[in-house]
Amino acid sequence: MKICEKHACSFQNWYPKFKRWTTRSEFVKVPDEVLSYLKSDLVMVPSEAVLETKKTSEVDDVTFTTWESDGEDEDEDAPPMPTFPEFSCDLKKAMDRLGGKVFVKLNWSAPYDASWIATNNSLKCSNLQDIYLLLKGSNRIARDLESFKNRDLDCVIVLRMWEDIHPGSEFRCFVSDGQLIAITQRDKSEFHKHIPQYKCNIVNDIRSFFEESLKGEFILSSYAFDVIWKVSQVKLVDLNLFSEAENDSFLFTWDELKDMQFVEGVSPEFRYIGEEVGIQPANLSRHFGLPSDLTDMPESTSRSIIEMIQNNIDLQISEMNN
Repeated sequence: MKICEKHACSFQNWYPKFKRWTTRSEFVKVPDEVLSYLKSDLVMVPSEAVLETKKTSEVDDVTFTTWESDGEDEDEDAPPMPTFPEFSCDLKKAMDRLGGKVFVKLNWSAPYDASWIATNNSLKCSNLQDIYLLLKGSNRIARDLESFKNRDLDCVIVLRMWEDIHPGSEFRCFVSDGQLIAITQRDKSEFHKHIPQYKCNIVNDIRSFFEESLKGEFILSSYAFDVIWKVSQVKLVDLNLFSEAENDSFLFTWDELKDMQFVEGVSPEFRYIGEEVGIQPANLSRHFGLPSDLTDMPESTSRSIIEMIQNNIDLQISEMNN
């Protein structure tokens, strides 16, 4: 993979050209001090983003600013809360322009692995705290951040207008040497009965979208792109590298994709889950919104962690108000 190929798939480099076919979005350049904060191990929300919460035993209501401290003895050594008022203001203004509820990502990746940490256990962000929590809690975002060591590309936080999307409408498509060769259902664990029912429509609509909107227009000849399909309507979600190291091939293997040849007059291969029998959730954390580290713990242990998180945010809010 060449650096220029990765840069081509960075959101701010493709969105201006293809924005008419995708969700309305804005991106905000990340200044050096915010980039350093995002890269740091400190799990703390900037002071201007903290939301007050009421104490509760429900997981859904848990939010936090830090769990670095285990007791009062460590309070004196706790680092000061970060603050980025101008940058946070820019994020808030962008959120407001997009209707107040947004989906957040970085240049390439979205924090799908961190939804458990947000105030609503979702990727829907309606406040700054959710944005910062998702970005700080995601391994996928941490991987993106490693790409900015040399600063030859601006790091941006991308805010996309929120849409409720049925998982059975999401598809990943693969382009090799300028030709659409394969389409796969993105949801690897569920059967969606409308997919086999409309499979020909799905393939034809996506192929038409590719030929009319992407073919010869995107700078790369081999890449992957994600779409949302509704009857006779295709919306572009993302453009990604054709790379095993960077992306999931879902119901294909990368060896299959690399060996696949385009045949004129033959539809791209389409893979989907065709029956309900035997299909199981990929893991508990995906469906209950918690990381496997917590779902695998005894209930008493995981509850203690949750209570510790809640106690810490109560303490920080109290300190801010004093």
